[in-house]
Amino acid sequence: MSHFHQHTQQPEQTPETSGHVIHWALPYDKLTGRILRQSEVSILVLSQVKPGDKVLDVGCGSGRLTIAAQNWVGPTGEAQGIDPAPEMIEIAHRNSARAGVAAKFEVGLVEALPFPDGTFDLVMNRLMMHHLPDGLKPRGLAEIRRVLKPGGLCLIVDFEPPKSPILRHLVENLLSPVMAQIDVRNYIPLLVKAGFGEVETGPTNSKFLSFVRGRSHGI
Repeated sequence: MSHFHQHTQQPEQTPETSGHVIHWALPYDKLTGRILRQSEVSILVLSQVKPGDKVLDVGCGSGRLTIAAQNWVGPTGEAQGIDPAPEMIEIAHRNSARAGVAAKFEVGLVEALPFPDGTFDLVMNRLMMHHLPDGLKPRGLAEIRRVLKPGGLCLIVDFEPPKSPILRHLVENLLSPVMAQIDVRNYIPLLVKAGFGEVETGPTNSKFLSFVRGRSHGI
């Protein structure tokens, strides 16, 4: 059973990464909390998670998905979230305490996961992968595979740009040009190259989110 870690008041240092780090934690949490909640039903099904599993949420942000995962795995399981922004981890601790859920959180990078080999049954992320430069994505996926148990699942959920040219133009100008160029199907060869099998992709129950997943067969 996992135990809630009280947030320390000592400031944490942001680890160095070449990926994009979001530091506006409280506005991000308020903006995305309700919007992303509906995707959790789909992620639960896609992740194939079971009670008692150990789950890692990479780029956990304000911790909403990690908290949901802790509820999925129950008292015999463990859900842990990492994010490179100390501000996000602080909010995640706060959200977890408010929800009365014993999820764990710590500052960390996908390219240097602070866990032993073969720790987790599931490693997932939502709206994280597109923040990584192309050169960093393979390193992150190699680390995810390293910390997965043989047979463990990697689940990536990312933005699916609208097909309408008008809506795509709005995404480019109101959100980010990068968001308009995301295609989760481009992650498929990266997972294959990282050694994942059974790689597949498809939509979620959220209009603007799609998934790709693969299974680790050991190193």
